[in-house]
Amino acid sequence: MPNWLSTHPAPADRVAQIQPAIDQAATKLPGEPVEARAKYQDAIDGIIFGDSPSEGIVRGNQFLHPVLRFGITFPQGWEIQNTKTQVVAKAPEQQKYALLQLVQNPQGSIEQVARNSMASSGWRHVGGQRADINGLDAYVGTYQGNMEGLGSVVTLAAHIVHQKNVYVLAGLAPANSFESAQPEFAQTIRSFRPLSAAEAERIRPNLVDLYTVRQGDTWEGIAKRTGGLIKPATLAIMNNYQPGEPPRTGDRIKIIVEG
Repeated sequence: MPNWLSTHPAPADRVAQIQPAIDQAATKLPGEPVEARAKYQDAIDGIIFGDSPSEGIVRGNQFLHPVLRFGITFPQGWEIQNTKTQVVAKAPEQQKYALLQLVQNPQGSIEQVARNSMASSGWRHVGGQRADINGLDAYVGTYQGNMEGLGSVVTLAAHIVHQKNVYVLAGLAPANSFESAQPEFAQTIRSFRPLSAAEAERIRPNLVDLYTVRQGDTWEGIAKRTGGLIKPATLAIMNNYQPGEPPRTGDRIKIIVEG
């Protein structure tokens, strides 16, 4: 994610800051490293990995919120990041973004809410209309503005009423590439849907599980067999492998499974 859409330090910055503490602690650890590693793995077996259902869960290219009772489907292959205040998705290798936020203190009709909230963030209204999105009242508009690092930007934004809340779900891209990105933005907006009580009840957090590598296993194969909840490269990294390094037969590794 670009810095202007991030609410936390970049992973590389975190690693650089914590490494001195890790090096210092490593000199004080008693016992054999292999034994300590096994105890550590036993301790984390079954803990929640990633999002808690109370804050929404990313599943593949979907974002599901069982408490607020809605779901969104982003384009396949997009990176999705769920934070305390927003959900951000980004197209791989392209400057195309989708953003979900809760509108604070909405006042007036849904069109008034949309125009006012966007104007307060520096966006100029180009056009729009009321819409029905899977049974929910909404206003879908096009806006222009400027953003750091992107210059002139166009966004397609839907303000959607759901269970007394108003959400803004927007797709944005540089002005010169917005037209080609618009179909994906529109598809994402149309995917916003209410979840039934039964659907919400079935949503469980992802959990850490332990697995012993078998001959012929690859990160891609392991990730696929466990539901594709994380990417193969992420699976390798979380087990102290380089992404291009195959898992070693007999190694006890961490995997992610659906709860």
